[in-house]
Amino acid sequence: MRPKDRSGFSIAIICALTVEADAVILLFDEVYDRYGDEYGRHPGDTNSYTVGTIGKHNVVLCYMPEMGKASAAGVATKMKFSYPGVSLALVVGVCGGVPLLPYSNTPIFLGDVIISHAVVRYDYGRQYPDGFKRKKGIPENLGRPNQEIRTLFQRLQTSMARSDLQNDIAQYLEVLRRSEPRWQYPGKACDVLFDASYHHKHHQQATSLKCLCFNSESPGQICQEAQESSCDSLECDENRIIRRRPSDAAGASIHFGKIASSDTVMKSGEHRDKLAKDEDVAGFDMEGAGVWDELPCIIIKGVCDYADSHKDKKWQAYAAATGASSAKAFLRYWNPASSEATRNWMRGNQQFTLYIRKTAERLTEAFPNNDHTKRNLWRSYLPHALSLLEEDEFKGQREQYIDLLENIGDCLSTLILCRVWHV
Repeated sequence: MRPKDRSGFSIAIICALTVEADAVILLFDEVYDRYGDEYGRHPGDTNSYTVGTIGKHNVVLCYMPEMGKASAAGVATKMKFSYPGVSLALVVGVCGGVPLLPYSNTPIFLGDVIISHAVVRYDYGRQYPDGFKRKKGIPENLGRPNQEIRTLFQRLQTSMARSDLQNDIAQYLEVLRRSEPRWQYPGKACDVLFDASYHHKHHQQATSLKCLCFNSESPGQICQEAQESSCDSLECDENRIIRRRPSDAAGASIHFGKIASSDTVMKSGEHRDKLAKDEDVAGFDMEGAGVWDELPCIIIKGVCDYADSHKDKKWQAYAAATGASSAKAFLRYWNPASSEATRNWMRGNQQFTLYIRKTAERLTEAFPNNDHTKRNLWRSYLPHALSLLEEDEFKGQREQYIDLLENIGDCLSTLILCRVWHV
């Protein structure tokens, strides 16, 4: 059913690149508002939105103005005010992939999909004279996924569900491939993996006087010209290729694992492999950590490169297509029931009236100055407040507590799992 206002949208999809958003929009079952004119935005929200449906879900697609954690966090924060009903954010697009998962020896190929419910923020740490030292235990610092997400992940990793998900992805990917030439499979000849220690650089003396590739004091340095050149133009040694794609069949395998997130692009095979071994990560992106602290979040990314110095954009559109197809397939299995079940329990036990009164009393007592900057305290203290705003029994008392209600909506707009608050 078409929502009457912005509060009726429960799923957010956040994309950093235009090509990622294009793939997602093409898989909408219906577009309600292409440019955000009909539903509008909260005052002060500078985000841009497209809204519609994917399957049974009302979805808001949010565009990021630029890549990076800070941009992602800003977009997610503003979106919560405009779309307070969002209970799950999907960060959808492309990422760098670890070619061989170190603990399972599972290969990842270009175009495969990584679905992650855990994030490692690998640029978090301290800079010492002898180098940068990462802080350990970052996934816990970024928060643990709620039980509903963890349970679904366990289900999707069963053989039957994984097979169904794979079939759904193939179906949606075919829809995209038929729609435009840019979503086509690039072919196995474009999927090669170089030895991690073999850098993408000039291997013969360049004509440019600014070339750093032959600096004996810094052998890892690569000049700007080399960074912008293809492997063909640099004549990267094919004898240093350690793996080629075994099959030319189009398609995408699914991998469940951690995503390493940072404001810097991972373009080092050696650092990639070390982080994969140390933290058991499957891929690298620049947005996941930014959204993670703001909304319940799942990251769904198509692998467009191997996160090494040889990365290019040949696979970007196809990886965006596999990521978008996987997001649509994933939403078929997302059936949150906690909020409605809790509200029904409260109605059946005649708890609403008492709850509303206690809420208002305790709000005034706990936050006499309407201080709503401590978001975590608000969320834990009033887990039902947002949903109550739309209940008939609460609307009758709106005038008495109107300022307080606005603060509740602002501060609790990220809640996904309603819990029973014992008053």
